[in-house]
Amino acid sequence: MRKRAIANKILQENEQRYRDLAEAGANVFWELNAELQYCYISGDIGDLCGLKPSELLGKYPPELHRNHPGLDVDWELFEQIIQARHPIRNFTFSLQEKEHDVVRIFKVNGNPLYDDELNFLGYRGVKQEITAEQNLYKKIAYQATYDDLTGLLNRREFGEKLKYSVQKARKYHTESVLCYLDLDRFKIVNDTAGHLVGDRLLSELAQLLQSMIRKEDTLGRLGGDEFGLLLEGCSIPEAEQICEKIVNTIKNYRLKWQTLEFDVGVSIGLVGISDTSTDATELLSRADLACYQAKNLGRGRVYIAENNHQELDLQQTQMGHIANVSQAIKENRFYLFKQSIKPVVDDGQQRLHYEILLRLKDRSGKWITPEQFIPIAERYGVITIVDRWVLEATLNAYGQYFAPKQALVSINLSGASINDERFTEFAIDLIKKSEVAGDCLCFEITETAAIAQISHAQKFMAAMKDLGVKFALDDFGSGVSSFSYLKNLSVDYLKIDGSLVKNILSEEYDRAIVTSINEVAHLMGIKTIAEFVEDDQILEHLSSISIDYAQGYIMGKPIALAA
Repeated sequence: MRKRAIANKILQENEQRYRDLAEAGANVFWELNAELQYCYISGDIGDLCGLKPSELLGKYPPELHRNHPGLDVDWELFEQIIQARHPIRNFTFSLQEKEHDVVRIFKVNGNPLYDDELNFLGYRGVKQEITAEQNLYKKIAYQATYDDLTGLLNRREFGEKLKYSVQKARKYHTESVLCYLDLDRFKIVNDTAGHLVGDRLLSELAQLLQSMIRKEDTLGRLGGDEFGLLLEGCSIPEAEQICEKIVNTIKNYRLKWQTLEFDVGVSIGLVGISDTSTDATELLSRADLACYQAKNLGRGRVYIAENNHQELDLQQTQMGHIANVSQAIKENRFYLFKQSIKPVVDDGQQRLHYEILLRLKDRSGKWITPEQFIPIAERYGVITIVDRWVLEATLNAYGQYFAPKQALVSINLSGASINDERFTEFAIDLIKKSEVAGDCLCFEITETAAIAQISHAQKFMAAMKDLGVKFALDDFGSGVSSFSYLKNLSVDYLKIDGSLVKNILSEEYDRAIVTSINEVAHLMGIKTIAEFVEDDQILEHLSSISIDYAQGYIMGKPIALAA
């Protein structure tokens, strides 16, 4: 009986061992006796000491493994744990394999063993290799911190560095500078050569920027073609010098691809970090605005927030206007106005024509002009939401304000909308479901928007023309005007930019341009509309050169459509 009991006990112990082994997924299973010497071991132990399991028995682990040249183990901590009879929980160590030039990571877990009378018997535990898991963890940690493409800090981690810099400035009264960098003309590279070449350019420029900054500075990729640069312990004048050097260096950078050579530029916004700085989010927003102003002023330059507080405050106010377009729509703060477009020579027989204008009220009831909120809405990608609302609101209002005389109404559309297939589908569906005939609508698109993505513009115009919708090319003569584009765009009206029209009597150059635009348009069967017609003298001159229509205060001021 006694032998059977002993056999059963040994069997139970072995079963428990293998259950522990299976549950732990171990590659080595070990036990120490009360003297903390190996008394049982199985599995692959060759990587630790090159000995067979039987050769380890009776040996104290630290004495056996301490002199292994490739092992990195905190033996002091290990001995503290086992001498105190504490459980061993995820005790990790590494093994350098020089012949393979790799580092393997292991984890040890174990529990102290006691008999029924609580006498210490030793330890039972497992050793697992966790190299793959550790590498995955490191990869995840890297991806959480760094940008995969450039190897720079990502936006989240850069934000953490910025927060620390703000805290340091407030605590120790230090000064630093935050720089917001946005590449110029990068989209041309992507559109021409593809995203792989664009990625290569970003990667090369990241290395170039990294080579130009000091060891204590921080460079990060904030997204797309935008970078953040944190200049620690740096004054505004010093930062300006560094950034001017960056602007000039990138200006001279060239990327060769097949037979093409691309050049890009960079616009930089600077904002100082001092003991009066508020928080990192506010600073980043202000630096972004400063960068936006650098682009507005011609790109390839540095714009310093501290030197232009009023301008940036205005920009920030404008951002607030469009921060939540959906909320403004929900609160009925967008309003439609109409302004007459009349024949220069009016015989009373021609169709009424109006342009629909948009206004926004802030929550205090103050009017905000399109010049204040449209550019910001375009920049932050919410302009299509605005365009959708204007189109729908105009169609809903047509019956009340324009239907009796079947007036033609012109609606302004952004480049983002005419390039968006979803907007095209939305517009087609909306017009078809409305009671407004397509030939009562005219879409106004800017010359710049039409030329920038001419194939998209052509597709959009063709789809709308099928419904009878007319088109006007707005602000013609203000930008990169080329009459050759007109042959490829099926427009019905050419709106001559007001900056040319208002100076037509005093500036011979402007007068010649307006005359040329009108003559070429008529040769192509396109009607002309002069904008900003403010007095009788200008109207008289427009009549003398046979401009078809005029728009401006003398023809009629904007009138609000009732909400």
